[in-house]
Amino acid sequence: MNDHWWFSLVAESQFATELVRSGIGRVCSLPMSEDRPGGPAGYDETYPLNVGLHMYTSGLERLCKLALACYGYATTGEFPKVRKYSHQLSDLLNAVEQLDMSSFESYHPEYLKRPDDEFGDDLVEWMERYASGSGRYELLDSLTRDDVEILTWDVWVQFCSRGVVSKDVQESIDLRYAMGEALGEVMVASDLESVSYPFWESASRSFHAPAVAVGLAMYRRARWAAETIGSVTHYTGKGLPILREVVNVLTQTTEDFFTYEVAGISDREPVAEELARYFKSFVSSEGEGGWEASAEPSVNEAGSQ
Repeated sequence: MNDHWWFSLVAESQFATELVRSGIGRVCSLPMSEDRPGGPAGYDETYPLNVGLHMYTSGLERLCKLALACYGYATTGEFPKVRKYSHQLSDLLNAVEQLDMSSFESYHPEYLKRPDDEFGDDLVEWMERYASGSGRYELLDSLTRDDVEILTWDVWVQFCSRGVVSKDVQESIDLRYAMGEALGEVMVASDLESVSYPFWESASRSFHAPAVAVGLAMYRRARWAAETIGSVTHYTGKGLPILREVVNVLTQTTEDFFTYEVAGISDREPVAEELARYFKSFVSSEGEGGWEASAEPSVNEAGSQ
């Protein structure tokens, strides 16, 4: 394998992985209907969904095409042409499903199967509508055409109404909320609002269980493609780079991916212990900028407020 191919495979894997991770992070933090008094979704709600979907669908498409390209090279010594799939995510996922993976070693063979959850093929069809242009350009198209339906947000809300997160993921959501609350109090008490605000704004971002449920369903579909890439490039003897080292952040359990890559929690146990000590012992003195003892609720109680 020449150096150009090696570079292209590694760089494309990095690109696709980051697109997926960033896209899922955006959709998991979308505000949902229970967080507003009613009425249509606002501008600040709908555009982040478009940003997240644009990143994610591009990343998923690239992961699938990489999986097919690497499989072809590992089995035939030649890269197949994958541009023919265009943005058709369903065709790409079907092609990945048809690969014979029996001769490849996999760290997580359970991830090499098509994900089966409450969203089924409907989720892929919705994402494909977005990726292929009907969804991505529905707002612009509506300016000049009367027959354009603006469906992306409405269908997203329907998916969220069907999603349920695990207890483990809910605990991480609560913990992340408590982290933001604690950092905000420390910021105010230290009189460092202006210094810390850009960082606190990111740290205090809320994650909403309905949105997280759909985001993690999207993750499982990307994990399928990523595990395929990791398996077909694992010490092939064909000179392929070991791309598992690049895509490994997408081959975690659903719960670990949310905790580490989306919520940004380094290690739940020590984080929970530190927060418990903080809420038990200290609270910012309102108007004084100091500290005083306080009987605060537990981490789980604080996170659910």
